[in-house]
Amino acid sequence: MGQPAIYQRIEKNRPGIARLKVRSAVTLLVAVCLSMALIVIWQAWNSRQYHLQDKQVAMSNLAQTLASQAQASIKQADTLLFALVDRLENEGSGPDQISRLQRLLRAERSELSQLHGLFVYDETGQWVANSNGAEVSVANNSDREYFIYHRDHPDRGPHIGPAIKSRSSGEWIMTVSRRVNHPDGSFAGVALATIYLSHFLELYDSIDMGNNGVINLIADDASIIVRRPFNEADIGSSLAKSQLFTQLLPRASAGTATIKSIIDGVERVVGYRRVEGYPLIVFAALNKDEVLASWRNESILSALIVSVLLAFLGVLGYRLIKLMRQQNRIQVELLGSQEKLLELNRNLELLALEDALTGLANRRQFDLFIQSETGRALRNLTGLALLMVDVDHFKAFNDHYGHLAGDACLRKIADIITEHIKRPGDLAARFGGEEFAVVLPGTDYVGAFLVAEKIRRAVMAASLQHVDSPEGVITVSVGVCGYDPVAQTSTEALIGAADKALYVAKASGRNMSVIAN
Repeated sequence: MGQPAIYQRIEKNRPGIARLKVRSAVTLLVAVCLSMALIVIWQAWNSRQYHLQDKQVAMSNLAQTLASQAQASIKQADTLLFALVDRLENEGSGPDQISRLQRLLRAERSELSQLHGLFVYDETGQWVANSNGAEVSVANNSDREYFIYHRDHPDRGPHIGPAIKSRSSGEWIMTVSRRVNHPDGSFAGVALATIYLSHFLELYDSIDMGNNGVINLIADDASIIVRRPFNEADIGSSLAKSQLFTQLLPRASAGTATIKSIIDGVERVVGYRRVEGYPLIVFAALNKDEVLASWRNESILSALIVSVLLAFLGVLGYRLIKLMRQQNRIQVELLGSQEKLLELNRNLELLALEDALTGLANRRQFDLFIQSETGRALRNLTGLALLMVDVDHFKAFNDHYGHLAGDACLRKIADIITEHIKRPGDLAARFGGEEFAVVLPGTDYVGAFLVAEKIRRAVMAASLQHVDSPEGVITVSVGVCGYDPVAQTSTEALIGAADKALYVAKASGRNMSVIAN
């Protein structure tokens, strides 16, 4: 007598149930589409930040390398000047001394390819000696910036002057100079070393900076000494109002940023560094648009793929709603067989105890097995241990190598675990995602820890490449727990203890085995 009443209630509520199902399907479809769109946007943003950060690090390293190169080139010239000043002040500048000095200057210049020349001027700016064999009797350089600086400043340190054109050869050069004094400390002249700007440009031009990248060697007064790409009009230009001098250098002598050039208005990803010991700054920068070009292509491709997928989902959703309406018409007829189908599904679920990807036991079999073993350990007072194994940085691995490589990685780790589970009574299972569980009946926590370490070392020895891992290869973290019938009155408590130990291993740096307290 109850059956007709049930069917009557179902029939009465059928229109409302149908509308609810349709609304639920529409809501689910919209939620899935929005979720996919948000995930793509989030991934695109993260990828953009990664591209920029990666190039900032590259520019910082390049600036450091170029600063070291500039420091070494100038230091070699400055060392010669220091010895030259000492010789002039101690031996004097008589005819015999000048003759020997001429030969010495030519010999020293030939040893350093970056040197344009070595020169000595007296207190009036008259040429005394040079390494280039030029006529000295009529040449005077008292109007040059370096000569005026040393004449007016008594300090004895090296002075880096602006880039100038050589009067003897017409080539662009950088000047490094030191003051020469009379025995009473008064100004006696200048010792000068000139360095080819081409020495720096040849190196800068050999570096791939894209179509619109720049490398600058800048003086402390914000004037450009040399710039790649080379343009004579840029030499001596002031960068005093640029973000480099107004914002970056006042805060730190080295660093990275994304700034807009005041010379050409191009926004670039930059790295900068002061040259140690000298008033110079090296500045390396890549065009931001070029840096992000590959990211844009990837993002556009991802957007197109997701758009196609969303359109496909929309078509499927429409068909699903249509099918749901058709299904509602025959729902009453299916109620009679529903219970049989549910029972059959339950039987099929019980049979499905193996993980399809790894071939290990699945979560259902694990739950049944550990429930049985904890009961056995409690009754017989025998040992029982549980390992929780988790792949370190697996999301980063999937993101970098793709899901197919991720699946292959999980299969490999499953094989390694199986190789180290020797006894027939032990069980290895895929607990979920990249997490595995190993049940060791008749084993205490010491034995379990030894097994855990064998597995961990074997995974590391497999050398599965993982560029985003600190180790450079795939590693695992393991939580170890021995069953305590007093503290762990249920299988959930045992699993929870092992999981907490795994969390500690993760929090402590990964790639380790930790025993639950």
